[in-house]
Amino acid sequence: MSYLLAKELKRSKYRLLGLVGQGQFGRVYCATHRKTGRLVALKELDKQRFPTHKFLRELRFLLSLQHDNIVTCHALEHTSTGRYLVMDYCEGGTLRGLMEDARLHPVQCLKLVVDILTGLDHAHGRGIVHCDIKPENILLTLTADGWRARISDFGIARVHQEIATDGIGNTGSPAYMAPERFYGQYSAVSDLYAVGILLFELLVGDRPFSGSPVAIMTAHLNQPVKIPDTVPTPLQTVILKALQKLPGRRFHSAMDMLTAVHAAAEQSLLASEVPEQVDLLRSPQIPISPCQLVRQEPLAAEVRQIVTSCPAPRSQASSWETGTATDSTVGNPALTIDRSDQIYQVFKQYVGCQTYPEGWCLDPAESVAKRSDQSVQSSVRLPGTIRQLLLRPQGGFAVTQRSVYRIGPELFQPGMLQHGQKRLQHADSDGSPQPHAVPELVAEFSKDFLAAIEARGRWMAVATLTPDSATTLSIWNLWRRQPIKSGEHGSFAINAPNLGSHLFHLMMPDSRHVVAFSHDVDKGTSAHITGVRLDIFTRRGNPVSTLRLPVPLRYVLSSATPYRLIAMEPGHSHSVLLIDLKPLKMLRIGVDIAPTLLAAPSWGYVLVSADGQIVLLNRHGQGVGCIEGPANPTAIAVLEPYGLFIATWQNGQGTLSAIDLRQLDTGMIF
Repeated sequence: MSYLLAKELKRSKYRLLGLVGQGQFGRVYCATHRKTGRLVALKELDKQRFPTHKFLRELRFLLSLQHDNIVTCHALEHTSTGRYLVMDYCEGGTLRGLMEDARLHPVQCLKLVVDILTGLDHAHGRGIVHCDIKPENILLTLTADGWRARISDFGIARVHQEIATDGIGNTGSPAYMAPERFYGQYSAVSDLYAVGILLFELLVGDRPFSGSPVAIMTAHLNQPVKIPDTVPTPLQTVILKALQKLPGRRFHSAMDMLTAVHAAAEQSLLASEVPEQVDLLRSPQIPISPCQLVRQEPLAAEVRQIVTSCPAPRSQASSWETGTATDSTVGNPALTIDRSDQIYQVFKQYVGCQTYPEGWCLDPAESVAKRSDQSVQSSVRLPGTIRQLLLRPQGGFAVTQRSVYRIGPELFQPGMLQHGQKRLQHADSDGSPQPHAVPELVAEFSKDFLAAIEARGRWMAVATLTPDSATTLSIWNLWRRQPIKSGEHGSFAINAPNLGSHLFHLMMPDSRHVVAFSHDVDKGTSAHITGVRLDIFTRRGNPVSTLRLPVPLRYVLSSATPYRLIAMEPGHSHSVLLIDLKPLKMLRIGVDIAPTLLAAPSWGYVLVSADGQIVLLNRHGQGVGCIEGPANPTAIAVLEPYGLFIATWQNGQGTLSAIDLRQLDTGMIF
């Protein structure tokens, strides 16, 4: 994005969030309205490729088309650097992107085609022919039961009364062009021919004709369509009629084709399948690798969270990563911490630490006894049940129901702690015990709360949860080594009444912002969750913008990719969501398992089901491996880059297992 463009748009009503695509006549940006926070798409119209008369014609078309299945134009943004159409933003990307990432279930294929035909019926009814229907011009909005297709890019649309000498000619995409289009002729049924190509491609996975532009044109003009037997016969009939060479033999209108698609779905028994009860996506088949455990150790209690090493900033001289720490609460010199492989486990009121002085990964041929003797266990007990453990450079932060504690790295030196001690002591050089080595109380609250701590551990955001009243979001300075309460020591409250009582998650996408996740709830009699609202604040407490996700979420996890989340959806057990916040993009990924646990290492994502099936995805969401892991997992974590730890528990017994991902044939280089 050029500096001049960014500077000019800063003066406008919109704030740019990022470039999302390149259209036929200019770039497309994601932006947010500065006052309302509404997300929009700004479509740049290049003056060289899109002269004024074409610009005015597209604007006239878009303003006359107001439909749920057509991308709506709201306004014109005119700056010294160019002209921009302010349009609906579709966070699901293009149909082409979806088709490249996954195979859709036939029910979803037909649903998208129905949306396209419904939008075309609206446009054709106003005398407008799109002339360039293709997956790149079909934008997607996510819904709770799949996607909603919306037609975009009417840049070369034709009005019935216009003549063929207006300079447009046979502009379009040859792979989706009806035979008459190659001769400069067009009509409403030309769009239906393109929809027939789309339907074929969605159901089969490939277009009926391929090759060079000349070969494709010849095929459209002369070659008959061959449809695989995997496509139900009623749908084959619809495709064959839509792809007739002569316009008069095709469907007469979009509504006629829409009626035929519905009838074919009923005859194929697809209409009887409820979208929420079928898998949205057909996941690719990934060979299952046998589980080869590097080590397996018994657990004394059920582990609810596993945490591995915390990456430390390079400017941080003392941290868990560098092997030293300073006990600043009493002014003692730095303690030397052995930075062996350490795995932290959370169970009830305890944080346990499993230390492997020689490293966690040994030769699998070594005896179990030797591997067990190598580890050293220690633990810290807190006054309340631990809900979350967050590792930061200056220590771990344990979040209980009403308090936040800092656990310094010195508390986990091997041989220094005894399991179950309520007050932990550190022996001084003369052998006398020092009572200062205890978990440090950072904050305590009178109500339940949510907390998020910045990656460097410098500040914390806390949202107190009060039903049916305004939510208070507080910012805390964590450099102080003493308990603090709301309103003291520089913390301040943000009154955020719109968050209400539906707040369920806090996260920090970077060092300067905090994001509050709240459920959007239908206020009708059903009171069900319809989506998620994201309120973004600076660390000074200033509101930045509000984003709305059109689907509910039941689990949210930050990833190594900046501003990217991975989440699960209620009602869709065999898929996960990749969510980019800047700019907003949402990608559904189908998987063979029903994941219950997620992890997000630097190289991708780990999904684990209740029966122990493990799926590995790369950073783009593509499946790279599948493992038959231990059943009944309760927690997982990745020890970067290739160590995978899994805690299991059933009938009062459990294990902590380690897997070396390098032993799998995934094609990934660690």
